[in-house]
Amino acid sequence: MEKKVLTKKERIREMTMLALFIAIIALLGLTPAPYGTTLGFFRVYGQVEATIIHIPVLVGAALFGKRFGIYLGLAFGVVSNIAAFIYSPYFFIYPWVAILPRLAFGFLIVYFVDFSLKIFKNKYIAVGVSFFVLTLVHAVMTLGMLYTVFPMVMELPYNWTTFGYYFTWLAINAGVPWITLGEAVLAGIVGGTIVIRLAKTQNIKKYISTEGVE
Repeated sequence: MEKKVLTKKERIREMTMLALFIAIIALLGLTPAPYGTTLGFFRVYGQVEATIIHIPVLVGAALFGKRFGIYLGLAFGVVSNIAAFIYSPYFFIYPWVAILPRLAFGFLIVYFVDFSLKIFKNKYIAVGVSFFVLTLVHAVMTLGMLYTVFPMVMELPYNWTTFGYYFTWLAINAGVPWITLGEAVLAGIVGGTIVIRLAKTQNIKKYISTEGVE
């Protein structure tokens, strides 16, 4: 497939949109909020947090492509890493926990969305379902990397007993399944709606359809 060559005006517009999305991510991730957290990280209790910062990453990648997804995923990870040093969610001070899963997350977004668009005729449903699933994928990748430092932070040995304790801690003590489910539902509803609305203003044809309710 021949690569599209962008005009100067299109390149400026693309860079402007990228800067805008990165600014939103930074604003959500670093602006202080009550209870020692930020606008984009909601402290549930202790060091357990829910986040909405993945939503602008999802929206930006879905609208503007894989390169956007990689940049925004990286921005999400870096902002999360910086916020960890300021607001003390200690697991995320390690770059491979904070950054690597978010980078992979940003890379995968377009593939999931395009696949979902082939399955569902209604664009709202297609984007909403893909965002729901992607949020779960993001959680699995992040929690997988988090285990690499969990025994060290909690001063436990690296063995199967600790591995089992980790998942028990996530499920029962931290309530991660319920938090993740809430993040996924929110991403599907809010993120999906934003994508369809913005796609019309940006004339992104793959999201503009006469099928279903739009």
